[in-house]
Amino acid sequence: MGKLLIGWGEATLVPDKKVSLAGQFYERISAYVESEITATAMAVEADGEAMIMVSADTANIPDFLLTATRAELAKILPEFDTRKLIVAATHTHTSHVMGRPRDKSNDDGTSLSFAERILNEFLPKGKNYQRLVTPDDSVMAPQDATLFVARQIALAAKTAWENR
Repeated sequence: MGKLLIGWGEATLVPDKKVSLAGQFYERISAYVESEITATAMAVEADGEAMIMVSADTANIPDFLLTATRAELAKILPEFDTRKLIVAATHTHTSHVMGRPRDKSNDDGTSLSFAERILNEFLPKGKNYQRLVTPDDSVMAPQDATLFVARQIALAAKTAWENR
């Protein structure tokens, strides 16, 4: 067996805008940061094989977030096989509501979040999720949150890779 190379990296998942917070059945908008949420990455390489594992402080890792993260990582670390990137969520209820980029919209033109689409699937026939709060421009849109989190996860992965 050859050398075993291991590296660590971390990136903040706290944006410079407010976000809708995931994990409840009603809209919550962030007001302040009590504890920073992060993406923590570990890169491992041995005998020509490599992988990067990332733990992200999010409620979940939907397919569109993983796809966006791999696309970001391919831009900033083109020599790495992004199929060997594993991303897991810590499952916090105080992280971003994320939305599929180019998502379908409500009648009022606002985008449906991942949570809203899921809730609409399980509500009784004829019932739809109703927003009680409509975020304004000071709040990051769910699709923008997805792209921000993807970039930050990719940065943590790149740092881990460079530190191995």
